[in-house]
Amino acid sequence: MKAYNVAAVKCAVIVVFFFVNSSYAFAFSRPLALRSISIDASQAFLNNSITGITIRDVLDLLKKGFPSAAVSLNNPNALVHITVSAGSGENRALQDSFAKDRAYNYLQYPGHQYQWVSTFKNGRVVLSLKSPSFQGVSFGLYGLLQEKLGFKFYHPKKTIVPFHKQWPLPVNFDWQAFPRFDKNGFHIHSLHPIELEEQLHNPDYPHAAEDLKEYIDWLARNQQNTFQFYLLRDIDRSRWIRHTADLVSYAHKRGIEAGLEFSLFKIQQHAFQALKLLRFFPSYKHQIDNTLSWIFRVNWDFVTVDFSMGEYLPDIGELMPGLKTYLIRQVTEKYKTKLMAPTHVIGSQHWCRTGPSDPGENASNDGYLKTGILIHTVMFYAIDEPAAPVYGDINFRGMLCRAINENKQRETWYWPESAYWVSFDNSVPLLLLPYLDARWSDMNTMKRIGVDNHLTFSSGWEWGYWLVDWSIARWSWSHIENGSVQKTSPLSVLEDLFPDTRMRLLFQRALELQNYYLKNRGLIGFMSALDPSAELPWPFNSQFQPRPFFSSSWLLYKASDAEAEKIAASTVSELETYAREMNAVVKGLELETERIYTVKTVKTGTHPIFLQNMGCVPVFTEVPLIARELTRALEVTALRAQHRSLTIRALLAQRKGHWWLPATNQAGGLLREAAGVRMKALELVRRQEKTYRYPVSLIARKRKNFTAYHFGYLYPASDLFFWRREEEQVRHRRFDAFYMNIWDFLRISGVESFWP
Repeated sequence: MKAYNVAAVKCAVIVVFFFVNSSYAFAFSRPLALRSISIDASQAFLNNSITGITIRDVLDLLKKGFPSAAVSLNNPNALVHITVSAGSGENRALQDSFAKDRAYNYLQYPGHQYQWVSTFKNGRVVLSLKSPSFQGVSFGLYGLLQEKLGFKFYHPKKTIVPFHKQWPLPVNFDWQAFPRFDKNGFHIHSLHPIELEEQLHNPDYPHAAEDLKEYIDWLARNQQNTFQFYLLRDIDRSRWIRHTADLVSYAHKRGIEAGLEFSLFKIQQHAFQALKLLRFFPSYKHQIDNTLSWIFRVNWDFVTVDFSMGEYLPDIGELMPGLKTYLIRQVTEKYKTKLMAPTHVIGSQHWCRTGPSDPGENASNDGYLKTGILIHTVMFYAIDEPAAPVYGDINFRGMLCRAINENKQRETWYWPESAYWVSFDNSVPLLLLPYLDARWSDMNTMKRIGVDNHLTFSSGWEWGYWLVDWSIARWSWSHIENGSVQKTSPLSVLEDLFPDTRMRLLFQRALELQNYYLKNRGLIGFMSALDPSAELPWPFNSQFQPRPFFSSSWLLYKASDAEAEKIAASTVSELETYAREMNAVVKGLELETERIYTVKTVKTGTHPIFLQNMGCVPVFTEVPLIARELTRALEVTALRAQHRSLTIRALLAQRKGHWWLPATNQAGGLLREAAGVRMKALELVRRQEKTYRYPVSLIARKRKNFTAYHFGYLYPASDLFFWRREEEQVRHRRFDAFYMNIWDFLRISGVESFWP
């Protein structure tokens, strides 16, 4: 460490001298001694809301990233000119593929590929942007900042701003960017109490409008063009509609298409219902008319209608096909709006044996052809991998068959999850890097089969899950520089943040460990907590996520000695091995972070910076903080495996005792050891909470809200509730769903919604 500190001091002296004596850079290369930058744009671009807002935003960002340069608009004397103009660039192939003739109704987004050409003319750097649309010009400006100039729009509330003293790009290059999908965007799963759930439904929440505009800005900055959320019940209808109309209007000004998901009559999770089933007067059709006339007071580009009553429950659209047809016709004909139908992975295997239409539907039906479909997958499994043991299915290959079949008949969007919540990942909490692997693979699969639209199902951003959403946004564009295609990988966005080779190898090792132990060896069923229905009796114990292959009560009372020994030698041993190997990765990441970044900062002007020990490269403070954030999240996964192995060993130590007996001395010792591991992890949680981008009171504490859960989505993680519950279950031999229960089963099931 002393050697690193000496290097840091030397580096600091060099960098400070560099900042003070800027004439050094000027003498080295006159065009790169940056004094002024100009964005050159005609009045047409300034007057258009899409490009006008972007140009003003980019001007502000450039001023922050180039603090010593004069950044202005249409300055003929600037040394660097960023010029925007109309035109398609040289390659229209991708745009033409999206615009191909289709045999069905299709919601077309304007062509938005773009091209940058940089030249050196008369002592000035000139970057020329061409794109066929205002949307493409907006994306091109943000693409230049993020992909070339070091800006990182990684979170709606946080942006990494570089500190440039010189112009960092070659003076001559040709760079083209192509959207991999016609529509790229995100579905905010507001059925869960995640970051924006309250702001989307409650106009009175402090800074609700500002938070929502920040998110729309994040979408635009990451070159996304589609946005959707799920509407909940119990909103103030008169005030909510005005609140949401403003949000959608702003999205349109930014070139983003807005959609709303609601249900015909879904009873679960407080979903908004278009009708009340037991309200017979006025008629069902009259209820639908009233609902639609209210919803379409907002200028939606598309709506998604959930026709099911809930997971594992009947589909109202199948039971009452006339109502489904009526709603579809009203939306598509009266309101001239695209209607998307959601899907679920439950029972998806039959789609490899059947045709393209919904069960009970005729694919030649006009209403069917006017609708689109969202092909859903869940958790960290890819659509084509052989094992995905969720919702009672073997894998998602039935959904892949359905995507192929449906895409021949109607507009098809892929709709995968970037987090699952409830009791699977960030509520435990676990940072599961295989999400990156699966989503990257799926995007390649969708391109291969010709599905041209991608809407990510987003369910929380903390504990590193912002990385999954941000990676998906970045992967949704392909780039060609000077004729060479720029390749991506599951960790390419992470590697862009941390280009150091050793850190790249360590994160790659962490991904490999999780793929092998958690997915291939099935340990995810033990690392995750039991889903809420797992301990309920039949028929209420339907499977939602991977579960352990044995129950605690079976292991305690019914397993043979040989079976118990096998579990100790396999599952418990593998949990301990994963913990040990992941801890080695964590230690390596901690050492690398300290090796690369000094602890102290140098303040130049208004910019505090870290200094890279190796190479004297100034780095914005956010980067090492992110490194520590992700490292803590991976450390918690190692501690979780260690904790789970201890509670299973404690369970083994209590075997064949009676339920009324206290824990044995051996079991008690193991449970005390487990509690010690939990307290160590809890300290990491407390540190992590200090990095949350939204208020802890909103996302990690008890609170009343519009969802079926009266707490923020990270409340179970805030005190490691699931860990503590598992200890107490073993101690008291209680394995029923109502022991230390935090779930309001009646509220989640929504049985009260039947009543008018």
